[in-house]
Amino acid sequence: MAKNNPNQTDVNQVRKQNQKSQQQNQNAMTEEYGSETDVNQVRKQNQQSQQNMHNQNQNQNAMTEEFGSETDVNQVRKQNQQSEANKRNASGQRANQFENGSK
Repeated sequence: MAKNNPNQTDVNQVRKQNQKSQQQNQNAMTEEYGSETDVNQVRKQNQQSQQNMHNQNQNQNAMTEEFGSETDVNQVRKQNQQSEANKRNASGQRANQFENGSK
């Protein structure tokens, strides 16, 4: 009877239409975004990345321990200037002491 009355809904026909629509949507999503993300693969990649960063930090620490940190050129210049000034002051005072002592 349902087929004869155009006002009644054919449940099976609606289900088929819904399934067809869902398949089309899934195909469109797969084409646009690719397949589902493999969570375990992402976790594995994250662990590898963390291990690589840890290894790099250890290598940098070893280099710092062996060779020290980078040289600050301005700091070295300042220390050299201060050292030269100390030498001049010390030699001037000693020179004055010897001159005073010899008089």
